[in-house]
Amino acid sequence: MQVPFGRGSMKLEFEEGRPLETVSPADAPPDTDSIRRSISNPIGSKDLASFISGKQKILVAVSDHTRSTPTAEVLKYLDLRGKEVTTVIATGSHRAPDQRELEEIIGGKIPPYGGRVAVHNSKDPTSLKSIGKTSRGTELSFNSLLFEADGIIPIASVEPHYFAGYTGGRKFLLPALAGIDSITNNHCLAAEESSRVLRLEGNPVHEDFMEALETFGRFDDIFSIQLVLNVKSHISYSSSGHIVQSFKQAVEYASQIYVPKISEKADIVISVNKPPLDIDLYQSQKALQSVELSVKDGGIIILVSSCREGIGDSNFYKLLTSEGGGGGKENSRKFGYHKVVRLAKLLKRFSVFAVTTLPESVPKAIGLTPYQDLQKAFADATRIKGTKSRVLVVLDGAITVPMPMT
Repeated sequence: MQVPFGRGSMKLEFEEGRPLETVSPADAPPDTDSIRRSISNPIGSKDLASFISGKQKILVAVSDHTRSTPTAEVLKYLDLRGKEVTTVIATGSHRAPDQRELEEIIGGKIPPYGGRVAVHNSKDPTSLKSIGKTSRGTELSFNSLLFEADGIIPIASVEPHYFAGYTGGRKFLLPALAGIDSITNNHCLAAEESSRVLRLEGNPVHEDFMEALETFGRFDDIFSIQLVLNVKSHISYSSSGHIVQSFKQAVEYASQIYVPKISEKADIVISVNKPPLDIDLYQSQKALQSVELSVKDGGIIILVSSCREGIGDSNFYKLLTSEGGGGGKENSRKFGYHKVVRLAKLLKRFSVFAVTTLPESVPKAIGLTPYQDLQKAFADATRIKGTKSRVLVVLDGAITVPMPMT
């Protein structure tokens, strides 16, 4: 079989008769017209035309280059003529997109409805406004553009997230348009056991998101557009209107797309991290954590991720390579700490082989066994686990959560 790797692929062959399952998000039919239907018949809100009536300053908040959200397709449906529109790229803690990436996001040099384009910078305090803190101690500072707008239109895709439960919805505010200290404080909650994939109720990260949204308020000034994508990253479902209700609807649909059933846990799980989440090592951890439920204790996860831009945010890597693994309480308020703790826990249960383009010293320094060739990694895993060991191939590992039936 051909396994996606970066913009190309790698060949992987299996012995005849090898116990093998392959899963990916469900191939639900594309339904681009669902955008038009959902913005005309939203849940818990006026339709889009009525929503923007009487509002002059509109802020459209869209995902950045690390997400496969087909934003440009959605923007075509927004009739914002006569309005003062700013489209903000909600980067969270990520780097700003380059010009090519920016044009891919919005569908050209400017959005179809015109206006100006801004890029959120979480590390620029002059662009932020503080509004207090949550009960868990998360300082709340957000992009000032939010407070200047009469109407806010967040657009996002919803899929499983390894510690927030699901992406989308309330995340447009925290972390996507928040200051770096707000993001760091919130993400420290990801080190708690109850912060896990598919879980919302009782998940401290999600509940902190929700408290931030409630503190921000202005629910009547937000018109949410939430998408669920199929295996080919085409829009399969759209839910619009009230930010919380539209998110909940999208979560229900996303659960049908991204949580495939498997017969049983596997000895070897090959987790393929597809673009754009294969951009760096920092993002690639999602493809390890999302498949945890499908691996037998003592099993091997083979991460397949190009990491074409290297490590990514370097702070988490510095924590991982520091003495003691960086997991001490003195580091708990440093950015990347949550990833350090979660990876350390994962490595106590499983071995991880990492097929990347990184120098071998990079994954090796954090406890991963480095490979440049997938077939070699699989051969070594087979030598360890045996030729009768069960294999699971997850073709979109960062967002697919295989669920064993037994």
